[in-house]
Amino acid sequence: MLVLGIGNTLHGDDGIGYCLARGIEACGGVEGADVAAIQELNPGHITVLDGYDVVVFIDAFISDDMPEHARVAVLELDPSRLSKEEIAALVQEMDPHSLNPIRLMVLSYAAQLFRGNAYLVGVRPYRIEFLEGLSTEIKEAIPKALEELRRVFAGLGAAMKASSDCVMSWIENHCSKPLLD
Repeated sequence: MLVLGIGNTLHGDDGIGYCLARGIEACGGVEGADVAAIQELNPGHITVLDGYDVVVFIDAFISDDMPEHARVAVLELDPSRLSKEEIAALVQEMDPHSLNPIRLMVLSYAAQLFRGNAYLVGVRPYRIEFLEGLSTEIKEAIPKALEELRRVFAGLGAAMKASSDCVMSWIENHCSKPLLD
C-alpha cells in the first residue's frame, strides 16, 4: 500500500495533502504502507504507483456534488470498472499540465503500472493564495481527515501509527508557511 499526499504548499490550502502525508510520516507512519508526498504532479509520477496493490491519495478536493458543509470526502477509485475505450478517451483528453490523483491513477493504469484499487481522501480547500500557508478553516478539518484516513486504512487491513495530536502539532509547526524541499 502507498499513501500519497499531494499538494503545493506555495498555494495555501492546496498543500493539505502534502502536509498531512509528511505529518503522518514524521509521527510514525502507517503500518503496512509506504508514505510519500509530492508537491506537484507530472506525467512521470505514474511510476510512483508501480508495484502497489492499493494507493490512498490525500489531496485538496472539491466537487460540484460535495455538500457545502462537507470538509472531507472519501472516494473509492477502481479503474478496472472502465472499458478500454473509456480509458483511452480519458488519457487522450488529459492535459499533462493539470494532473490530479484520479488522472494520475488512470495514466498509470493505462500504462499497466498500477492494477489495484485507489482511494482519495479529499479535504475541502478554503484559501488558495500564494505563500499563505494553510488556512484556519482547513486546519479545523484535519481531525476529520485523520479519522477518515484511519477508517480507510482499517478497512484495508492497515493501521495508522501516527497519533492525531502529533500530526496536528507537526502541521502547525511546519505548514504555517510553504515547505520548500
